[in-house]
Parts: sequence; C-alpha cells; structure tokens
Amino acid sequence: MDTSHLLGLKWSDIRREAQAYVSEHGVGAFDPAVQCYGDPNWEVRAFAVQMLGSLAGEDGRALAFLFATCGSDPAWQVNEALAMAFDDYCTATGYEQALPVMREWLRSESPNVRRAVSEGLRPWTASRRTYFAKHPQEAIDMLGTLKDDPTRYVQESVGNALRDISRKEFGLVLAALRAWASEDPASKPRRTIAKFALENAVKEDPLLRDVYTDKG
Repeated sequence: MDTSHLLGLKWSDIRREAQAYVSEHGVGAFDPAVQCYGDPNWEVRAFAVQMLGSLAGEDGRALAFLFATCGSDPAWQVNEALAMAFDDYCTATGYEQALPVMREWLRSESPNVRRAVSEGLRPWTASRRTYFAKHPQEAIDMLGTLKDDPTRYVQESVGNALRDISRKEFGLVLAALRAWASEDPASKPRRTIAKFALENAVKEDPLLRDVYTDKG
C-alpha cells in the first residue's frame, strides 16, 4: 500500500483518505491499517488510527488494537487521531450502548486512552451526542473518574470537557467541582481541572475563586 501521498497532508485530508479507504474496502481495511501503524511517519500512523476508528463499530479487532496498541504512540498528532477514532466508534455504536467501553477506556493505564474519552467526546451537546445532552450528570460523573488523574494534559482535557458542558449545565458542573474540592482541597489535579473548567466564568464572578485557582 503506497502511503507516500499522505506525508504533509492536513488533518482533514488524512481523515477523508482513511474514511474513503474503509468505505471501499470494509473490514478488509483492518490488515492494511495495522501495517500502516508500523510506519515511522505520524501522518501514516494517524491514517491507520482513523481507519481503525471507522472500522471499530463493526470489527472488534480494530477497537482492541486501538486500546492495546495505539495508546502508547509518541506523536501528539496520533493521539489526537485516537480521540477522533474513539469518537467515531461511539457514534457508530451509539453513545448509550458504548458506555461500558467508555468506562473501560477510562480505567486504562495509558493517559492517551483515558484522554481519548474526555477529549474525543467534546462538546458533549453535539447533535450526534444527544444521549449526554439529555444526561449531563452522567457525563460529569464519568469525567469525575479522572478527577485525580496524574497526567497534566488529561487534567486539562477533563477541565475543557467540563467547560463545554457548563455552557448549558453550569450549575451541575460547579456543584461537582465544589464537591471534589471539598473532598480534597489540596489536590493539584482537581485544582487544575477547576482552573480549566472555570477560567472564563471566574472573570465574571470572582466568588467562584473558592473553587478556581491559578495554582497547579
């Protein structure tokens, strides 16, 4: 499989190439995707991850490969592709039906896999994510499993996801952040999450500083 044309392509072009290949080859794209993932160029690996995401809803091998292998990729671009791929899986499966897999990924030892859940599902209120628009507390509770995550960029992702949810459900998000802060006021991960979740709101309401902090 010649992948030289992928080098230097934009995100959107790589994604379109992957979707077109899967549309043409179906589950037959699995083996080429695995082969491409061994390529040293991030563009080709991102292409492979996007193909696997398109396949994951109908081919369990693709989802398993994403979980077990792609979460250790050193390139941030491929980690972004992993979040998109997981989002594609959840869309194909249905978010309510995908809840058990989401919870499994949230328990992963890989920060990239954990982040794929929180980052890949932003914003929670998008039209194809209506389950979480109707059940925002469930989304908040799932993100809460990462409230003590030791990885900074996972903390930032959780905070950004909560900020997205707060645009329509500010009271629920604030209540969760206050509860987390009350449980462990000294927790740096929880302070970081609150910082990113409330960084805009605190400018309008200084009283929120009991939760928001510039520390961490």
